[in-house]
Amino acid sequence: MVDAPAPRPSVELFSDALPLSVKQREVLDVLQTFPHGARSAELAEKLGMHVNTARGHLDELVSRGAVRVATTQSEGRGRPSLVFQVRVPDNRAVVNEYVSLVEVLTSALAGTGSLTPEILEQARQLGRDWARRMNEEGRTPANEADILQQLYIKLRDMGFDPTVARPADASDGLGQLSLHSCPFVTEGKPRPSAFICALHEGFLQEATGSGPGRESGPVFLTLLPYADNGACVVRVNQEDGATPEG
Repeated sequence: MVDAPAPRPSVELFSDALPLSVKQREVLDVLQTFPHGARSAELAEKLGMHVNTARGHLDELVSRGAVRVATTQSEGRGRPSLVFQVRVPDNRAVVNEYVSLVEVLTSALAGTGSLTPEILEQARQLGRDWARRMNEEGRTPANEADILQQLYIKLRDMGFDPTVARPADASDGLGQLSLHSCPFVTEGKPRPSAFICALHEGFLQEATGSGPGRESGPVFLTLLPYADNGACVVRVNQEDGATPEG
C-alpha cells in the first residue's frame, strides 16, 4: 500500500520565501486586508490604480503561488465573478498558535507541581533532543569569540534579537548575549514558563557544542531568564560550571 502524499510545507507560503517584487508585495499586503478575498476592481480602487494594472499584478501573484482564484456567482444573470484570495499565512497567527501548543505540551510534561531541579534538567535534555532532531548538533567552538558568533546567528534567526556584550566582571573570561525579544512572550502572557527557558538552554547547548558531556569543549553555556533589565542573558563561561535551576 502506497502512503498518501502529505500537504506541502506551510513555510513555502511565507511571503519571505516567495520571489515577489516590491509592487507585488504591496498588492499582496492590500489584498490581505480583504478577509474573504476581493475582485480586481475592488483591489484597484483600494490601491488607486487602473483595474487592468491591478489584474496584471494579481495574475503574477497567482503564478507565484501567493494568491488563488475562486469564482462567486454575481448578482442577476451575469457571468460569475473572479475573487482573488491570499494564500500566505498570517505570521502573527502562526506564532501565537504554536506558542499556545508548546505551552500546553510543556505544561503536560512539567505537571502541576513545582519545577524541581530534576524537572528542569528533563527540560534541558528535551532541548538537546530537539536540537539533534533539527540537525543542530554544534561543532565544538574553538574559543569564546567563536561560540558568541555561533550563538548570535542562531538566536537572531530564532527571533530573540540578541546583542553581544562583555560584563563588567570579565576578568574570569565570561562573555554574554542579552536577548531583547522572545517568541514565547505573547499578548496577555508576559513570561513563559521556566520549563520553556530550560528547554531553550538545552537546545542552545547542543546547537553550539557547549553542553555537558562535551569532552573537549572549552566553554559552558547557561541561560539566565530576565537577568538584564527586561532581557534574558545567555552567559558563556570558560570552564564547566553548575547549571542554574531556573
